[in-house]
Parts: sequence; C-alpha cells; structure tokens
Amino acid sequence: MALPSREQTFAFENCRELVQKLSREIDRYREVVGSDEEHDWDALIRVVDQLKDSAFNAAVTAWHLCDWVFNDMTAEQREKLGFKKLGDLQTYVRKHCRELHLCRQAATASKHWTVEQHPDPDVQVVVTGETGWTIYFVDQGKKIPADNVFEMALSFWIEFIYSHGIAKALDDADAEKSGSE
Repeated sequence: MALPSREQTFAFENCRELVQKLSREIDRYREVVGSDEEHDWDALIRVVDQLKDSAFNAAVTAWHLCDWVFNDMTAEQREKLGFKKLGDLQTYVRKHCRELHLCRQAATASKHWTVEQHPDPDVQVVVTGETGWTIYFVDQGKKIPADNVFEMALSFWIEFIYSHGIAKALDDADAEKSGSE
C-alpha cells in the first residue's frame, strides 16, 4: 500500500509535515551528540556518521522549508507579507532568523561544495570529538551547539507558519476528508 502523495516528495504533503521532519532530524542528532565510543572503532564511525548525516539533514530541511512555505502560501498571504517570489521569502528569513542563515550556509556548502550567492565567511561548521562527538556552528567567532541552531530554526518556522495560517487550508481539507471516511 502506498501513501498518498504528490509525485516526487516522499509522501510529504505540505510545509507543516516538513516542520515535523525537521523536529525528527533534531531528535536523531540529539540521540548521538556527546557520544564517546573511543573503545569500539565501528561504533565510533556509526556515531559520527549519524551525527553528520542528521545535522546535514536538519540544516537542509530547515533551509528548504522556504520552498515549501512559499509554495503553500495563498496568493493573499504572499501579497500581505510582500513576497512576490521565493527569493523575497528567503531574504526575509535570512534577515529575521540568524539560525536559518547559518543553516543555509551549511546546507548550501554541503550540497554544492561552496556558497556562491550570499556567502558568509564568518560562518563555519566544526565537527569535533573533544568532549564527546558534537557539531558547532561558529558564527562571527562564537561557538553555538548545532542542536541549538536547529531548534531556533524550528521555532522560527513553527511560529511563522502557524501565526500566518500557512497550509491551514490543506490541514483543514485533510481533517474534513478523514472525518467523512
């Protein structure tokens, strides 16, 4: 049995579902952050791989929520917020949520090797095993634990999406459909 979905989205239907995915990615990251498997090489590799994979996934999901949010907005919502095109929302997000700016830098660099548009040389990502395996964003010289960055990005999106009622009609339609079955 296949899950109902739009084509090519792994059965994700709207930005609210992607917010839930981001929350799960943060949980996966937190499952291994701080782990210290120094006596078992294979276990150490698995921990570090899960740490890097889930951090990458969280950063990419957090940033790409821009695409989903923009596409789930009604014409009236876009007009009210002044977003004529996706780039308008992306600019807004970069200016109003530093953590999403950090996620964008990491997601873009990880996917494309470098950041060509809007590069920020003051942003770095550090994977370290100094005191248990963890990842830090370094922003203008300040170390910030990656899960804090991801959590603030998640909070931004939850507040933005729900306060503006984005994708609410999709949720209402789903609730109505499942109520009638």
